[in-house]
Amino acid sequence: MKAIRLLPFLLLLILLACKTQQVATSKGKNPPQNNRLKESDQRAFDAAFYEGNKQMILGNNNDAISYFKRCVVLDPKNDATLYLLAKVYNLTHQFGVSLPYAQEAGKLNDKNVWYQLLIADDLNKTDKSAEAAKAYENIADKFKTYETYYFDASENYIITKKFNDALRCLDKLEKISGVNEEISFKKEDLFIKLSKKDAAISEMQKLIAAFPNRSRYKVALAEIYFGFKEEDKANEVLKKVLATEPKMPEAHLLLASIYRNKGENEKSFQELKIVFENPDAEIRKKLEILSSYIPVMDRSATTKSNTKELGALLVKAHPEDEACNMIYADILYYDEQYLEAKHYYLLVLKSNQSNFSMWQNLIQCEDQLKNYEAARGHSEDAIEAFPSQTVFYYYKAHFAQLLKDYTTASATAKIGYEMGSDKTQLLIQLLSIMGDANNELKNFAASDDAFDKILELDPANLETLNNYSYYLSLRKEKLEKAEQMSKKTLDIDPKNASYLDTYGWILYQEKKFAEAKMYLEKALEQQPKNSVLNEHLGDVYFQLHQTESALVYWKIARDHGNTSQSLNQKINTGKLIE
Repeated sequence: MKAIRLLPFLLLLILLACKTQQVATSKGKNPPQNNRLKESDQRAFDAAFYEGNKQMILGNNNDAISYFKRCVVLDPKNDATLYLLAKVYNLTHQFGVSLPYAQEAGKLNDKNVWYQLLIADDLNKTDKSAEAAKAYENIADKFKTYETYYFDASENYIITKKFNDALRCLDKLEKISGVNEEISFKKEDLFIKLSKKDAAISEMQKLIAAFPNRSRYKVALAEIYFGFKEEDKANEVLKKVLATEPKMPEAHLLLASIYRNKGENEKSFQELKIVFENPDAEIRKKLEILSSYIPVMDRSATTKSNTKELGALLVKAHPEDEACNMIYADILYYDEQYLEAKHYYLLVLKSNQSNFSMWQNLIQCEDQLKNYEAARGHSEDAIEAFPSQTVFYYYKAHFAQLLKDYTTASATAKIGYEMGSDKTQLLIQLLSIMGDANNELKNFAASDDAFDKILELDPANLETLNNYSYYLSLRKEKLEKAEQMSKKTLDIDPKNASYLDTYGWILYQEKKFAEAKMYLEKALEQQPKNSVLNEHLGDVYFQLHQTESALVYWKIARDHGNTSQSLNQKINTGKLIE
């Protein structure tokens, strides 16, 4: 590809070099032009010019600039050197530096189209749109076979909101090239911007007359009528189109808009269905429409039903298209149809594993379906696809913990935590898994260390304060620290049954039985059928030498699902078994 582009440029350089040599060496015809350099300066100029061309061809742009600058110092009126210096700056995207050199070359030789094109390009690239527009129009006016630059001129006039000037350039181009789609649609757009309805209609009618068999131009005419609120005229045009092309997607899409404007939503939806079930209709447009439905699909049952139906039609018409399967999967996911959504996510992931959010949604689907083993497997697959994304290590650790694989949970969470994240909450979740998993593994030092790190990040983290203090109470270690942490949870949420139970149990371990009873009774008011709470309160009553009351609460704990051997022994023996 590069060689094809380079050959014409090399020919240009050779011609320019020949021209320069001719100017420098010819005698007698034009003494002021030919004798402005001394012989020694001419040799230095020729050597620098030759070397500049060579370095430019080789792509050594900085060296080329250096040599061409020597030439400019020796002969500041040599237009070819000024142009080449400007060209190198342009090629290296230094358009502001290129421009004055190009302009100077253009002044010295205003008949060279390449100089004028470079000036126009530099003006365009430095956001001097008004000047660029005039430069392009001047090129198209002055040089035959370069009339296409009227279009570039019109684009720059549009940027500066000189719409009439843009139309003038397009008219000039149309006189030369004849009626064509690109020019007519650009003119139509400009007429609409200028609120010239009749001119816009006339422009499209002209295009239809030139190409009567191209129905999309008739639909474009209908769009103009629709845009100017002449819906009846738009309908008339569309009926004629659909009489010959009954499945034309663009016509049905416009009809859908017309019906929607009239409040005839069911008719509008039926038109959209015709488009979505047509495999020849443009996928991009369908995706745009469906994407606009998703954020509002929960507004009503009808909207949700219509969104799902359009999604189903989309994947039926384009079963192999990745984007279609992906958007339908998202629709099903938002509708909490996790099993169906999972199917389409997996379909896309077979060929493309590079979509981050798709992995997340797939894993969430498995979570909602309680397929924890599959969720862990997908988390491992996601780690392979995104090895530096901490969140997937969290997912793997989380599901390993749910599956009671505490060794994997702790090790994976540790890897994720050490990778780091700018999301503090994610780090806290990883540390929480490390703390819980290591507690289950009886690696108490590692467990405590993880919880301490959480409290450094978030001193008021209620879950950690509660769990950490409860684990310490079960181990009968650091009870003073446990009591302080647990009390903090109650200061923040005094009616939480779990926090009341933890605090009461810490007091129990500290042999503060009367106080423990008070907090456990408060917890039981919140959750009277909680088997753990009932057993704990039974233990307290036993310590307070109220054995009959202890037996009552132990039996309630058993009746509500606590079938532990130790509880049965308490009931059978009437004695406390720690």
